[in-house]
Amino acid sequence: MKMSFNVFKKYPQGFNALFCTQACFNFSFYGLKSIFILYVIAQFDLSEKESINLFATLMALSYAASLIGGWLADNSLGTKSAIVLGGILQAAGISFLMSTSQEFCFIALALISLGSGFFKPTLSTSVGMLFENPKDPQKDKAYSTFYLAMNLGSFVAPLLCGFISKAYGGYYNSLLLIIVTLSGGIYLFYERIYFKQSKEPPNFENTMISHPAFVGVLIFSLLLFLYFIFKYHSSFNHLMGAIIIGSVVYFGRIFYQSNSEERKDLLSILLYILLFTVFCSLFEQAGSSLMLFFEKAVDRQILGIEFPAAALLSLGPIFVLIFGPLLILFSEKILEKNRKIDGLIKLGLGFLLTALSFLILAISSSGDNNLASPFWIIGAIFLQTIGELWIVPIGFSNISKLSPPRFRSLMMSFWLMAIAYGHYIGGFIAQFSIDDSLLNAPSLIHYRTFFLYLSIIPCFIAVLLFLLLLYKRTCHKNILITS
Repeated sequence: MKMSFNVFKKYPQGFNALFCTQACFNFSFYGLKSIFILYVIAQFDLSEKESINLFATLMALSYAASLIGGWLADNSLGTKSAIVLGGILQAAGISFLMSTSQEFCFIALALISLGSGFFKPTLSTSVGMLFENPKDPQKDKAYSTFYLAMNLGSFVAPLLCGFISKAYGGYYNSLLLIIVTLSGGIYLFYERIYFKQSKEPPNFENTMISHPAFVGVLIFSLLLFLYFIFKYHSSFNHLMGAIIIGSVVYFGRIFYQSNSEERKDLLSILLYILLFTVFCSLFEQAGSSLMLFFEKAVDRQILGIEFPAAALLSLGPIFVLIFGPLLILFSEKILEKNRKIDGLIKLGLGFLLTALSFLILAISSSGDNNLASPFWIIGAIFLQTIGELWIVPIGFSNISKLSPPRFRSLMMSFWLMAIAYGHYIGGFIAQFSIDDSLLNAPSLIHYRTFFLYLSIIPCFIAVLLFLLLLYKRTCHKNILITS
């Protein structure tokens, strides 16, 4: 059976398959993410604080598991097999979520988080592996285009899932997510892809770590472990601390095994990871505090139609799909026509726009009305999306460029771990958006204070990045003068 079409002719063969698979898997993941908070509150009668805690646990573990997925992709399964297996696990998890049993719900969340851990790092890494030269300048454009695939799925999913949940209930939502996930996995399975930087296929007879029985036992053990974490998610704080310490130790080991040139690149990767963690802790408020804000305190009547709160999460991906290609073209033809823009400038602009987005949300909560205008929300999400476009694709590209070849998937896993840390910190931050005395009568004043504080953090980061750039340029000029 051969399924092939080439939409992106300017990119290496196989890019179209990775693009479509990413779009399908993201549709499933972000569709679930958009309805999760409201679903668990209604289904299991959880408080807002408990639902935020469970959501933060799911999101953090979905990205924390990428460290295991990246490791198995590098040492046992191979890139393509890890992606397909991740899709199967995610589809199985969504099917378990269709049950009304709380025990089945925890099994479902374990499957979804482990499945995400398998496909998220390997899909992102595989784009860079299509290029012969690890530092090919075309990677920036490829990852910016690939980022459109991520947002294509996450744009359609919240919109559809919001309306389907409202009209037909969760069963049809889950069925749709399963079909889309399996479609992406099947297409990739039958598509022939040539990874020009990949290692030889794993030999299952050479080492125990590559033996199918060992991989099967490991996956089962991880699922059991994740099940108990979700069942006792109130104790997740202790585990997340251990995960952070373990990640630091493991990164240190890789740093120790690397040569001087690789260590220089690894330090740059570490800076990107730390900055991305801060950004994610702010950006990922979308599924928790912002979702509750949209549900309780925003006027969602537009042209006589009341939009579900989940549908508002589609605004960001819509803006990415519209303005992402325009930003690539604008950067290529005008901004970087004669000279490349320093990555610190792009990151600084991204954080500055993020700060402005939360400032607009604070302004939207300053009126005397009971509900915030949707136009303020649209403006805030637009600015946050443009900031996202300055930060995320550049980060993916630089991780791919700077990673030592033998640690390629692991470095992408560390990058995705930043999202896990961000969700963990973001869950802690989101709880400050809850005013227990005003649960049934939301206070815009309380939200105004919350968003105002959030605007200060990215503004501070942006100033630090611009100062760092100034310091680098000053040092460079001094070296030129002395030489």
